[in-house]
Amino acid sequence: MKIFVVNLERAAERRVAILRHLAELGLEAEILPAVEGARVDRASLGPDAEPGLSNGEVGCYLSHVRFWQTVVERRLPHAIILEDDVICSPTLMRVADEIAALDLPWDAVRLSALQPIRGIPLLTLSGGERLILPNKHPSGTQAYMVSLAGARRLLDAIAVPKGPIDDTLDRYWRFGLCVPVLSPSVVVEDASLASSIAGRFGSDGGNSIPRRVARHFARVAEAERRKIAVFLMARRLRAHLHKAD
Repeated sequence: MKIFVVNLERAAERRVAILRHLAELGLEAEILPAVEGARVDRASLGPDAEPGLSNGEVGCYLSHVRFWQTVVERRLPHAIILEDDVICSPTLMRVADEIAALDLPWDAVRLSALQPIRGIPLLTLSGGERLILPNKHPSGTQAYMVSLAGARRLLDAIAVPKGPIDDTLDRYWRFGLCVPVLSPSVVVEDASLASSIAGRFGSDGGNSIPRRVARHFARVAEAERRKIAVFLMARRLRAHLHKAD
């Protein structure tokens, strides 16, 4: 299975370190040049793009879009994307190959998470890892895999950056996408490396009491919608698995 590492051209030390780490695991990867958000013409993103995103967030988002496009252009049945600040488990490829062989209509599977993984279990792999349909935000895009059909659906549904890429994938259910998360993770963030993304969306302003109250009620309403949507999706997936058996 093809592995890509998204890496800024100027981040040579990270590039060398991640390729060395993967080689120690017996893995090869192709560097996927990351998009420099500061060089992006915001007008080219179209009127639906979120103007409040930082340059780092835009670059990160478009780098992942480039990954999906590459998978489609090369017609890769499955592929893995890694960010360049991760540590991978030796079980990574065994897990990825098992997931790829599943008769389950997933679009992407997140192989890492920055927050505790909570949701509805779908199945258990041979090593005891579980695929969970999250109903809480796992956050992070340090590592995930896509199918060819999934890459196409991701491009159709979320190619325009309307928020940070990890927040958008957290809200997969809004777009009719199937994006389980693996638990426990087989890829973790290297805490010794600082993030290359600065100025998170919504970090400036918007802290008046009325706005905080409005955001609170909006989050509560979204959480209820998410629970229902994820429950129904999990029921369909379990029925699919039962029928396949």
